[in-house]
Amino acid sequence: LGMGRAAIELERNADAAAALEAVSRRDEERFYASRVLLVDALLGEERPGAALALLDTLERPSDDSLSAEVLLAEGKALLRAGLPDSAAVVCMDAGERFGRGNGYYRALVSAAQAYIEAGRPSEAVRALDRLLMGYRSDVEMARIALLNGRAKQQSGDMQGAIAVYANAAELDRSREYGCEALYRKGRMEEELGRLDDAILSYTQASGRSGEYMWTRLAADRLLDLQLLREYSDGLATATDEESWSYRLLIAEKRLDLYGSSDAGADSLLELIAEQGDSVSMARALVLMAEHTGRDEAGRRALLERALALALEGDLGASIEDRLGYPHPPEGTHRRPSYLLERGWELIEAGEYDRALEMLREGLESPWSDEVRPRLLWAAATAAEFARMESRLVEEYLLELVEEFSGTEEGGWARSRLGEAGEQDGEDGEDE
Repeated sequence: LGMGRAAIELERNADAAAALEAVSRRDEERFYASRVLLVDALLGEERPGAALALLDTLERPSDDSLSAEVLLAEGKALLRAGLPDSAAVVCMDAGERFGRGNGYYRALVSAAQAYIEAGRPSEAVRALDRLLMGYRSDVEMARIALLNGRAKQQSGDMQGAIAVYANAAELDRSREYGCEALYRKGRMEEELGRLDDAILSYTQASGRSGEYMWTRLAADRLLDLQLLREYSDGLATATDEESWSYRLLIAEKRLDLYGSSDAGADSLLELIAEQGDSVSMARALVLMAEHTGRDEAGRRALLERALALALEGDLGASIEDRLGYPHPPEGTHRRPSYLLERGWELIEAGEYDRALEMLREGLESPWSDEVRPRLLWAAATAAEFARMESRLVEEYLLELVEEFSGTEEGGWARSRLGEAGEQDGEDGEDE
């Protein structure tokens, strides 16, 4: 029995099952305790059917407390099997048998969770209200408040849910319930358009100690929202020409955060597709084809429009692949990726001036952004071999360091500039 408990703590559920199955019937209390833990191990392996089959083989124990534990295990298995209504009934029955104490608390919390999963929030609240009549620790109160918040959220009481989640986070400052409450509070604040409040909630959740799933989710969501706010701030101060790129970034991030049904992303994409510059317009049309609920003919029509705008960009090749078209020679020779590949071939052949001319054409293309770090590094290499002015080489390297520091080419440029600086210092010492 001890080995089984230890294995479950370590999430080694198969080992736990092997140990627990060895517990004999000679001691009724230990036998039923082992079977309750065995259910936990099977649920840990995502095998609710096997857990229910095991419970069907058991006779009800004579002791009320043991009987309640078996019922509670059955309720958990039913919930994991996708039967929340049955789970709620069984957990409430277990609560009646426990009558009081920790078992009563665990049973009613499980019943409330099952009611929430069944879409019956008012009954969940009633089960939780019964728990509030007795003394509870802060952690227990936090868990009750967390479930209460989920019930209020499900019933449409957004403000009430936010308040209850805040209370749960205050009651539990060091465990998982508080982190989950802050994360759920942030998601609801997002739904209400209160981005600053949501960012604060995610900041608090991600800053809490402990390796919890909710901490990681909050950190990821926080980064996404900060980027969305950065793009929105950028749009507010952008020139007319820059504004289309910012609108596209905002639309992409909203699709990332809220999915294809987001009205804000849809309206931005429609605006860009009608009024934007050719690059942003083509990308918006592709996003509309991917994320809107159009039929195949509608999606192809959008991609055809995008292809007409993107023939000289690498996006054109991607669209041709999606439509099942061959890559036509016209326009292909002006695509940045082609110019990059051809530039390196010319560098290897020792034709540095021609290579630099071709790479400059790629850098001047409005479609260069997808391969721009690679174009800049190739251009710097060609310019250096062609013995161009060092100022030109430095311009390419500085753009890499300042705009693309996180790329491999940005790292190379930083090293190259450092080497050049050391060489200049040595030359100065010689003079």
